[in-house]
Amino acid sequence: MVYVYYCENSPLPEAIYKAWLCLMPGQFVNRLSRLVHRHDAQASLLGRMLLLYALRQLGYGHLSLNDIRFSSYQRPFFENTNLDFNISHSGDYVICALAEHNRIGIDIEAVKPVCLDDFESMFSEKELEAIYRYPGLEQDAFYTLWTQKEALVKAEGSGLNFPVKDILVQNGCADLAGHIWHLYDLVLMDGYKVHLAMQVPESETIRVKPLCTEDIIAS
Repeated sequence: MVYVYYCENSPLPEAIYKAWLCLMPGQFVNRLSRLVHRHDAQASLLGRMLLLYALRQLGYGHLSLNDIRFSSYQRPFFENTNLDFNISHSGDYVICALAEHNRIGIDIEAVKPVCLDDFESMFSEKELEAIYRYPGLEQDAFYTLWTQKEALVKAEGSGLNFPVKDILVQNGCADLAGHIWHLYDLVLMDGYKVHLAMQVPESETIRVKPLCTEDIIAS
């Protein structure tokens, strides 16, 4: 089972923002303090609050953010559990995925104009052909491939030592380091691309729940 929670990153009252900061590990708070833009800091904070919400909803309320450990490649995890989680944010949305007995990665991107020439080294010739195949839809095709690759890299999480362009997605699957990974396109809101990657296919058991900040506060 994979659970996906997402929330709009709307401005928080100062009192709520400070109250949520008090729930964060000191190292995380220090990292937020170095971010220039409040919107970015709040997105990171909201991502951790979505994780706390998910833990409570799924019966893991005994876990706290202080229980998070990091691999040698800085991938976060909960030690001695069967849980895996991943957080992403872009534009005005934050998303968190949590799974039991599965390895996952999620990526969200706001679809906005980019100079495709700057990213050509990230894609194979076949992928570039797909991006430019339909005039006027290049940006959409780019973000589809980009979020797929990002979700896969985040799921695999061991510092891939080969170029991102060598990650080839075919029929919703990709082979990374000898393991087959599965990709799912989550259509959640207009103007965004979201892809979920996982090691064990669970297309019938992906549960998606939109939240607002009031839901998180009430929990």
